Amino acid sequence: MVGRFGCLFAGCCYGKAVSAPHWWTVTFTDPFAAANVGTPLNVPLYPTQIFEAGAELLILIALLSTERKGRSFPGRTFWLYMLLYAISRFIIEFYRGDERGAVGMFSTSQFISIMLAPLAIVMLVYLSRAKAPEPKRARKAA
Repeated sequence: MVGRFGCLFAGCCYGKAVSAPHWWTVTFTDPFAAANVGTPLNVPLYPTQIFEAGAELLILIALLSTERKGRSFPGRTFWLYMLLYAISRFIIEFYRGDERGAVGMFSTSQFISIMLAPLAIVMLVYLSRAKAPEPKRARKAA
């Protein structure tokens, strides 16, 4: 979440142009941002860095609020994070304007998200059904 604010301040990971400026758009004016990462200047853009930071904050809140609820199992928090991040990143990528590469009709990040979300679901189901290992007992000293 904090890293995306760094992106906002640097002008990288910027969004697509918006036809008319709104209160929620961001407009970069520093020539360093244009020279550094090709950020369009004086054009209202979707604030994708803020979208991403907000999504990460919501994911954090969701993970913390569910941490002690339900049946816990090893890997649950990790794979739930992977699932939620894949979903949020897939959606936010539609609003990104910077060049990130493509795999077919999707950005590289969307393609990875398409692979990651089903994997996360499979792992969550598998791990939730797996029998928890028995704790090892300490041997008695002779």
